[in-house]
Amino acid sequence: MTNRIEPISTEELIEEFELFDDWEERYRYIIETGNSMPPLGSVYQTEENRVQGCLSSVWLIIEPTENGRYFFRADSDSQLVKGLVCLVIMLYSDKTAEEILQLDINTVFEAIDLRQHISRSRSNGLNSMIGRIKSLALETLHSS
Repeated sequence: MTNRIEPISTEELIEEFELFDDWEERYRYIIETGNSMPPLGSVYQTEENRVQGCLSSVWLIIEPTENGRYFFRADSDSQLVKGLVCLVIMLYSDKTAEEILQLDINTVFEAIDLRQHISRSRSNGLNSMIGRIKSLALETLHSS
């Protein structure tokens, strides 16, 4: 499968957010980032791939590589949520299952004050996306 979004390190994401003076610019960045993500084909937009716990529809799939690393692809019917899931998969992609399980993405979100600037339901949805990614990584560990 192609159309992978480029991975980003936690440090790089924090630096990106530091470039913006206010949250209006940061929201625009999140939405533009989501808009740059290739759409997930309708064949993947199934109940099996749907992230439970999100008010918006979010679909997420994992793609293993030959070298034991994983990439994620996702889509959403909400522009802001698509941007949020894009940031999440940029941080988790191109990592091993162990690295995925060890990454504490919440420290990144604290550093950029993300949770203070999104609604509680979006924050819960973000937790659901992270949980889904970690459970997919865990499944790959148990199946190998």
